[in-house]
Amino acid sequence: MPDSKRTTTPLVPPEFGVPIESALARRERFADSYDYDFGRERVFPELVAALLAEIPDESEMLEVGAATGLMTGPLLSKATRLTALEPSPGMLRRLVSSDVASSTKLGTMQGMAEDLQPDAVFDVAVVTFTPRRGIGLLHLIKTLARHVRSRVVMLLDEDGTMDWAYLARAASLQGFDVRLHIVTGDANGPETRRAVILIAEVGSVAEEIEPEEIWEFESRTIDVPHPAPRGAATRLVRYFLTAGERMLLVRTDEEGLDRLYGNLRTAVHRLGRDEVTVRRTDEGVQIVRLPRNLE
Repeated sequence: MPDSKRTTTPLVPPEFGVPIESALARRERFADSYDYDFGRERVFPELVAALLAEIPDESEMLEVGAATGLMTGPLLSKATRLTALEPSPGMLRRLVSSDVASSTKLGTMQGMAEDLQPDAVFDVAVVTFTPRRGIGLLHLIKTLARHVRSRVVMLLDEDGTMDWAYLARAASLQGFDVRLHIVTGDANGPETRRAVILIAEVGSVAEEIEPEEIWEFESRTIDVPHPAPRGAATRLVRYFLTAGERMLLVRTDEEGLDRLYGNLRTAVHRLGRDEVTVRRTDEGVQIVRLPRNLE
């Protein structure tokens, strides 16, 4: 693609890694969908069982991103006290009106990890599928490490991007004792679901984060006009295959986003299906490099 079509996403605060305003707005929109438990498409029985196995009995617990309480109920079975932290006021209203809210062990708080009081301390913090990316994930672990005695447990997508592997390396370099568990759902179901549980034991943690040394958290963004020029998807995929980048965000007018997404999927399947994948996000379409020897 010509250089005139390329821009670089602006730097964002390291606590987020990538802009998450649209993800938080999406969370609030879903708060009014009372027939939908936010995040249910990511949760499966094997994952819940594996997560609970990482939580010591009788733990004083913090749940980060509790949403409507899909995971709150199972976590309460391991808790002496659980604080459900959720940034969306709509999601929090649904949680406090749900059946799990009747538990005397449950407390709720609106906000993010950065909003915790300095003296708030828990045994374990559980993070469920945060929208943060890149260095923002590491910042979140380090923020929570100031508030936990034992460990931070994170549920992460296993979507081919290997974000969890980069995070494990970065957290290890910062002094955390890190373990990973890839959990696979029922292979006989309509589709095989996978997720990653990352366990970061709080140990000798470095004081300063130096993202430029441990994580490339900026992604290049290309804006495509609408309607997209003929062959734009093919040229984008060819460019990405030769550019050596880990991820590319492709944006266009909302009206043309579905068509562009379909064209990019076709181009990836034809030109690089074993090397890259595509995924739809609120910001646009991401072209993501797959790790070698993933299987």
